[in-house]
Amino acid sequence: MSRDTAANWYAHEFEFRQLCGDAQSQAKGEKAEEFTHDMMKKANQYGLAANVSEAQLRWLCQLADHEVPKRRIP
Repeated sequence: MSRDTAANWYAHEFEFRQLCGDAQSQAKGEKAEEFTHDMMKKANQYGLAANVSEAQLRWLCQLADHEVPKRRIP
């Protein structure tokens, strides 16, 4: 089974980094702050190759007040 990556939803790395940054700046609570910090590290280290599940993407979008993007790669 293949893992989902940010490239499944984003064509440009800056869009994914923007999502992670927005989520990190708006995170409230220890769990959300740790999650967004880890996701920002992944975004910076791996870019669009970062492993991101659909559930993680949805939480990031919720925290960042972004719409969940449509899947680009099935």
